[in-house]
Amino acid sequence: MQTNAPRIFSFTDFRQFLEEYYRVEKARNPKFSHRYIQEAIGTSSSGWFADLVKGRISLTGTYLMRLVALLKLGRTESEYFEAMVQYAQAASLEDKNRFLERMTSFKEFKSDVVGKDKFDYYSKWYHAAIRELLFIHEYRGDFRALAKALNPSIRPQQAKEAIALLERLDLVRPDASGRMLPSSPVLTKDPSIKSLHLAAFLKANMQLGMEALDRFDREERDISSLSLVLSAEAFQKAKGEIKSLRKKLLSLSEKPKPDDKVFQCNFQVFPISK
Repeated sequence: MQTNAPRIFSFTDFRQFLEEYYRVEKARNPKFSHRYIQEAIGTSSSGWFADLVKGRISLTGTYLMRLVALLKLGRTESEYFEAMVQYAQAASLEDKNRFLERMTSFKEFKSDVVGKDKFDYYSKWYHAAIRELLFIHEYRGDFRALAKALNPSIRPQQAKEAIALLERLDLVRPDASGRMLPSSPVLTKDPSIKSLHLAAFLKANMQLGMEALDRFDREERDISSLSLVLSAEAFQKAKGEIKSLRKKLLSLSEKPKPDDKVFQCNFQVFPISK
């Protein structure tokens, strides 16, 4: 790789890396064009690279190997690039987590790009649930009871690891009596959190919502669906209304009582037509 090329371990999105690589290489060598890439890779269209960067097509098989060769990546860089590709194109949450953990395992990886503890926090639904549960559950080291208090329950070891993570992130602290409590009544999203953290978290909670249809009676849940036509302007207004509702719901949970439960509230609004 050229010394002036972007450092691959500073990226978690292979398409962003390719876009930056192309910009730098084009400035160094004007002959490095989309058509040049087409001929080197052996694709049928000069628009292949643009389609790849824009996410309109996937990168697999022979084209992946040829692109790695064109980029002149070293062995470790090639392995990291392939992990980025696998992460971006993974179909399931479990696969995404597995490939992202693979990326963070490289010693050259810049830990501040993802933030291992932050990634771990958002990778499991029960981390946030345990933090909320501590408002009403008197936890003093009984991992087994804490694990059983969740619905669905988790393993005691998972509860133990979750508490350790929350302490490292200073999201929970022991009080004078030794009871573990959240360090702040309301947790707001850190603006440094990358979308790749939040995507895993949201997918995990969406899965919980799907399972809730079967696990709870109608009286214990409120799950509904609405299909409607919205203009671009109306969609933005709808997002504003949902944001306002989130704030109102948070205000309802400011003074939790011992007999309260922890609820997961998902808002899902997305287009189902082109």
